[in-house]
Amino acid sequence: MKMKAVICASMLLLAVLISGCTTVSQENTGAVADTPSLLGNWSGTITGYMEGEGYNAYSGNTMTMRITEQNGRIFSGEFVFTNQTGVWKTTTGAGAIGRDGRTLTLVQNEGGYSTGTLVAPDEIEFIYSNGDKPFAITVDSLKKR
Repeated sequence: MKMKAVICASMLLLAVLISGCTTVSQENTGAVADTPSLLGNWSGTITGYMEGEGYNAYSGNTMTMRITEQNGRIFSGEFVFTNQTGVWKTTTGAGAIGRDGRTLTLVQNEGGYSTGTLVAPDEIEFIYSNGDKPFAITVDSLKKR
């Protein structure tokens, strides 16, 4: 009878171990990093390719991103694009900061989409893509001013 009790207790212990009672809690693996403030003016260069114009399409062009509002990880503002003759486009847009505190996603009114990275507290790189005719893709390197 004693042996039967030991075997039953061993089986019960094995069942508990197999059922996952020894797994490590995953509670903190999805924590959000500190959210950086993007408020202010960011400006820099645009390099890219546009269908029909090639790689020189954005030569000498600059972009200024004026972030005027931020609520947690969501931000919005105005985007001003200039070339040698002055301002050629002004638009509004909004974006989101990823859970890692560095990854950015941006959408512009009447434009395409950008994904980006907060390279440093004062530096952002966006990759913009627009599938409209003519299609275009750019790399925008911005610094906080």
